[in-house]
Amino acid sequence: MMNIRLACAALLAAGTLTVGEVNAQSADFYRGKQIQLVVSTATGGGYDAYARTLARHFVHHVPGTPSIVVQNMPGAGGLRATNHMYNSAAADGTVIGLVHGSMTTADLLTPDGAQFDARKFSWVGNIDGEPGFCAAWHASPVKSISDLKTREFVVGSTGSGAGLDIHPRVLAKLLGAKTRVISGYPGGADVALAMERGEVDGRCSWPISAIEVMRPTWLPDKRINLLVQFGLEKHPNFPDVPLITELVSDPDTKAALELILAERELLRPIMAPPGIPPARLSILRKAFIDTMANPAFVADANKQSLGVNPMDGAKMQNLIERVHKVSPELVKRALELIS
Repeated sequence: MMNIRLACAALLAAGTLTVGEVNAQSADFYRGKQIQLVVSTATGGGYDAYARTLARHFVHHVPGTPSIVVQNMPGAGGLRATNHMYNSAAADGTVIGLVHGSMTTADLLTPDGAQFDARKFSWVGNIDGEPGFCAAWHASPVKSISDLKTREFVVGSTGSGAGLDIHPRVLAKLLGAKTRVISGYPGGADVALAMERGEVDGRCSWPISAIEVMRPTWLPDKRINLLVQFGLEKHPNFPDVPLITELVSDPDTKAALELILAERELLRPIMAPPGIPPARLSILRKAFIDTMANPAFVADANKQSLGVNPMDGAKMQNLIERVHKVSPELVKRALELIS
């Protein structure tokens, strides 16, 4: 909160408008308008639940109280929506997006499909960060991380830019896991349905919050086995599930893994297109922080088991810029792990 206030103060000091004038102009701009919230997944999954929960509360903190509409734009593991936000969406503050966390580093790690520079987005804030799990359906012969070396593990994915696609490839490269990825599912909910139908053995890059939204009975009823978690830190409720970084000892490999896993800290990122007016970006960032602190939003998220551990837009911007300063050698090693 203090970072946001300082950023706004610095912005205003550099110009000629007072805080009251900025708020008045923003209220005049947003009054009677509609904000479009693009989400990079299909309906029914974790990202969609976060987007619709945010939409219910966010506009009440935007001067002028505009309306808001959620537009689902699944495809290519989040790349379709993110490319749209960068290249086609209106850059006037009326379009924001909630995209896959992997999009914060996709221009480094999946450069063929990423038609954007993540550093140039107008980052509004991040709702939550948590590790993603590889989970196997209870009927699968894969029951533990050691089984991956001797039994084929077929997983579903939404496309090449998503963690659902990247994490199984990392397992194959690091551990010799017999993973096979079936891509092209519209969203994570479709992968869960494929697990129930026996089309795939499981999926990777699955946050606990998303599991509890999609299939709230699966964990307590032991319908899935959690094999390994991808993140910089373990989920506090699952200390016995190994962390992927614990399974490697080579320091260069571990550093490359940390680059791949940086997006787990920015799992639910909210962005606007590059180049929106600075005063409107400040308004959107403040509205985001105020929403995160709103007891009604927190209660709504808790009711759905949606984790909320927010990061403000300025801190996000700094983190993304730092990640993009890694050496070419480290990026090359990371690319080798996910190819």
